[in-house]
Amino acid sequence: MTDQPASRDPPQRRVVIPLRRGATIAPGRDDGTGGLATLAFAATLPLFAQVFYYLNEYPAPYLLSKAWPFLTLPLALYGLVRLRLPAGRMFMVVLAYGLGFTPLVSVIQLGNGFLDALTTTVKAWPLTYYFSLSALLALLAVPPESIRKAVLGLGAATFFLMVIIYLVAPASWYADNPADSKLLLFDLERGYRVYMPMVFGMILVFFLSRSFVLRRNILYGLGVVLAFAPMLLIYKQRAAIAAALVVVAVGVTMSLPQRARRIVLGLGMAAGAVGLFLVGRKLGLLPGGGSGDAQDAFGASLAVRQHSSALAFAFLGDDPMRWIFGVGATTRFSTVTLNDIFGNDQFFIADLGWIGVVFEYGIIGAVLLAALHAWCFITAFRLTRGLDDPFALALCDYVLYLIVSSAVYSVVFTPGELGVVMALTVYLDRRRRALPPGPPPTGQGAVSPPKAIRHVALGGVSGRTSGRGMLGRAG
Repeated sequence: MTDQPASRDPPQRRVVIPLRRGATIAPGRDDGTGGLATLAFAATLPLFAQVFYYLNEYPAPYLLSKAWPFLTLPLALYGLVRLRLPAGRMFMVVLAYGLGFTPLVSVIQLGNGFLDALTTTVKAWPLTYYFSLSALLALLAVPPESIRKAVLGLGAATFFLMVIIYLVAPASWYADNPADSKLLLFDLERGYRVYMPMVFGMILVFFLSRSFVLRRNILYGLGVVLAFAPMLLIYKQRAAIAAALVVVAVGVTMSLPQRARRIVLGLGMAAGAVGLFLVGRKLGLLPGGGSGDAQDAFGASLAVRQHSSALAFAFLGDDPMRWIFGVGATTRFSTVTLNDIFGNDQFFIADLGWIGVVFEYGIIGAVLLAALHAWCFITAFRLTRGLDDPFALALCDYVLYLIVSSAVYSVVFTPGELGVVMALTVYLDRRRRALPPGPPPTGQGAVSPPKAIRHVALGGVSGRTSGRGMLGRAG
């Protein structure tokens, strides 16, 4: 047997192209793009948070906000496919129900046309912001400190603009009909008020309250008081302010040492029992009170909600299909609106809380939305448990705020807020743990960077630091 002659061709090296192109940089290196990334993030964050989503008196930002879910759809698809996000599947289930099933129900129950039914899905599309904002954060690799400054800066701007608008806006700019203006409102009960979008303002309040306990600085406590002053005098949304007070109380209590926390929890439970008793008397549910007391205490807004609730329950009737699957909704552009169906222009489904959710999405939809919010709160609580970072804790507090305020305000009308807060919470957690926003690379294309060097890929950190294993999070 003779030996085969050696090949004269040079050995071929196998080249494996990774899924994402990356570059290696040392921690803290400034390549000149950090400022642009922060600017892009801060400029688009109000659109993700639905700040302009219902301000139809300002056409340019209003129309851009309505188109934003579709403009950012490629980002959402990237976030869905490439990033393993906690509660991502639950977001998709709720989104599929709202986009696919509920419009069909509105055609059957309300007589919507095809285009009218598609238009009603505009409220559900912002659920995609959880994926699209997560993708944007990963692609831009926004520094956590820049995120904190941007969000808190927008919160401070919220209060500044609220005060300035209230001081300089003439009385002729205010409207007594919410259909004419969503920002500047007037009614006999509360007078002139500025109905500011408060997502960033509330996060600032929760940040100040958490900082007051964690940093033990009286200036943060004064900041909380100063923040509630314009809310009480200018904003005047009683349910939102009450929900914020509850969340601040919970946040402050949970930040206390264990012994002090138990004392405050005991006092809080006693105060809550007294409060429930007084509210029950005001509503006429307990002896010694009556509906007249409730009208005096809560004003005309309670009467409008009671009337809207009665109309909603009457329309659902004894039809089990309507209760289980809901009846869908209409928009102000629909051929036939709910106001036309009920013959009443004071029917506001957005102010009925979970009653409105059942009316539109049925018991199934309400259960899905409740499960999504509970899942998000548990996830945010787990990711921030044990931290002494007041900003991360404030984001978790805002999820709780959405749950508390849902007793009055329907969670369907601003789902983008939940998506934004969850995207920020997950991204900051993964930056803290030096974990990639997406799945770890596998196969021959995965190369670990040197010690003390991070491998930043198009989509975030994709390497691992020396001595730490890669830990994935279940979606």
